[in-house]
Amino acid sequence: MIPHHFRFVSLVALAALLPQGAFGYLGSFEEQDGYRIPQNGLISSLGFASDAMFYLNNNAVNGFTGIVPASTFPNTLGDNTHGSDLSRYNAGQFGSNAAGPGGTAADIADNSGLWKALVGGRLNEDIGGTLANGYQYLGNTSGLVFTQNRDYVHAYRYTSARSGTQVLNFLAQDTDLRYDYALESRDFGGTAPASTLASIIAMTFWFCPADTDDTDAENLFGLTLRDALGQSVFSVGYTGENVVQYRLPGAGGSWISSASQVGTQGWSEMTIELNTQSNTANLSVRAYDDLTATLGASVSILTGQGLGVDADALTDLQWDLRGGTLNNGAVSYKNYFDDFSFNVAPVPEPSSIILLVLGMGMLVRRRR
Repeated sequence: MIPHHFRFVSLVALAALLPQGAFGYLGSFEEQDGYRIPQNGLISSLGFASDAMFYLNNNAVNGFTGIVPASTFPNTLGDNTHGSDLSRYNAGQFGSNAAGPGGTAADIADNSGLWKALVGGRLNEDIGGTLANGYQYLGNTSGLVFTQNRDYVHAYRYTSARSGTQVLNFLAQDTDLRYDYALESRDFGGTAPASTLASIIAMTFWFCPADTDDTDAENLFGLTLRDALGQSVFSVGYTGENVVQYRLPGAGGSWISSASQVGTQGWSEMTIELNTQSNTANLSVRAYDDLTATLGASVSILTGQGLGVDADALTDLQWDLRGGTLNNGAVSYKNYFDDFSFNVAPVPEPSSIILLVLGMGMLVRRRR
């Protein structure tokens, strides 16, 4: 067994060797990361059978698909600040950032890309066909009678983005959302997700919850790290009151609330460090304070927390947002995410750790 002080020194040394995070397929949800909004150009429909069509300004003659659900806020039909649902086009698979392949946005068969709608979202919007085929939504615009609200996962042009001009926007007014994102080597700076067994994976992202759901003390949003065996290995999230939570799959699966509460008027940062060899996780948060309009210092919520499962390689992220009418009578509104980055490094072999510590000891003696 390696003494605890050896472990501490080795992790410190390892942290210094980790590569710098790179914005990849998730990244900052910009055009260069592979996320399209209509302002960057419309996506031509390839007419895939069984795919629902959402037409710009409800005009099938335009020949475009997946522009935006007809009920999208704020401009309803044809809003060019909201992109297509991420499950409808090659989201994250084009662009030049993080050694990307270049190219441009393209229509794909629904749910055949990196992003897949599993529950709600565009699946709910598709019920009964499209507006072009007589589908109706909630509201009343230009004499049209609508019977459904907004449910989608889109790239969104946002003037207060944490960086760049676009963010990831989750909105679930009618029903729960569940989407899956398949991690790529581009996310991990060139490391294949399937090879991250016995690795230390640090994931950092920024988030800005809604304020309309305040006073709802139950879990509202969850982001789950899943492995190559299909297991949920660790989850983070927040309540309607924006209290940061985590969930351990090996401990009954209940959400556990932390002492950290984030604001809704600015961006907060969350960092998760997953060790797929020791099956442990670290979690820390920097919370934005609405009263002082400042970003607080990093607060450690978990250190070396056992997962309760034998984790395999980290391969995908599952996103869950509770929709419909919330406990305070409101509806689930905007939930923004930006600037994902990853650091991946193999866990050192015990012999390497001992050699590293001995080498550091020799350096100390030389200095003396």
